[in-house]
Amino acid sequence: MKKLQCPRCGSESFVTDPNRYDLLEFVDGDFQIEKSEFINDECRIFCRECGADVNLTASIQRKKLILVNS
Repeated sequence: MKKLQCPRCGSESFVTDPNRYDLLEFVDGDFQIEKSEFINDECRIFCRECGADVNLTASIQRKKLILVNS
């Protein structure tokens, strides 16, 4: 499968915006995750290098990487 690159900077690395948080408990001198809670159902994907937002819906429909406002 061919890797896709960011049209803005050429990076092949993409990351998601955190959409959850962990509830921690301090036990025996260390933090342990008690549980994780999701903030919302939306997932933002963006280029790891330049921060350009990926338009997920358009990218899936067109089968190529589409940026928001590109």
